[in-house]
Parts: sequence; structure tokens; C-alpha cells
Amino acid sequence: MRGKSKLARDSNGAVAPTVALSLFGLIAVGGVAFDYARMGTMDTELQNAADQAALAAAGQLDGQANACSRAVAAAKDMVANQTRMANDSPGNLAITVLSTEPGTCDAAGSVRFYKTLDKGTIATTDADAKFVEVRVDSRT
Repeated sequence: MRGKSKLARDSNGAVAPTVALSLFGLIAVGGVAFDYARMGTMDTELQNAADQAALAAAGQLDGQANACSRAVAAAKDMVANQTRMANDSPGNLAITVLSTEPGTCDAAGSVRFYKTLDKGTIATTDADAKFVEVRVDSRT
């Protein structure tokens, strides 16, 4: 018997199996990173839409008659963002403010009115509404 063959003693190319096995992990990590970035972008789109709508609504809170109705209308009219990262159907691309009963100053629905910044006191009249919170529809 002559001992180990030359092929068994040869160490050239020993990195190839390691690289081949680690490739699966690298692809998996890349996929997770892509999904996380997509989720972050979609979150930013929704936050920007809510911010725009809240600023438009807050501009209508002047204490005069129908301030809450005008604020709800302004919030709904302002939001015209197009989502780029959502998987929703093509006919449902716009980010919208959820339906709210117009003309009511309260903390129900997607446009909510408060007397104080800490949201401790709910506004019940147009004169009381000093702060507004807007919620937009969710995306998948």
C-alpha cells in the first residue's frame, strides 16, 4: 500500500465548499435586508401622509364655526400620496384618511380633535379644538 493518494493530500480548492455553503446564508441575509428596507420605506410614506394631513387639518382650527368639518375636509383633500412599496392592488394606490363623520369634534374616527397637546382632554366643540391627530389607512 502506498498511503494516501495525491488527490486526498491536495488542499487546493478547499475554500470552494465553504463559499458554496456560506452563499445560502448571504442570500438569506440579503433578502431580509431588502424586506426590512421596504418596510421602512412604506412606514415613511404613511408617516408623511399623516403629517401632511394633520398640518392641513390644523390650519383650519381657528375656533370659528365648522372648524372641525373644514379640518376633516382639508385632511382628506390633502393626502394624495402614492405608495411605491405596498403590495395592495393597483386600483388602491393612494393613501387615504380613514372615514370620519364630518362636522363632529371628538376623538373618534381617523381625524381626532383635542383641547390639550397631551391628548388628555377631548375637544367637543369647534372652539375647543386646538390640536388634531390624523390616522391613515394601513398598507400591506
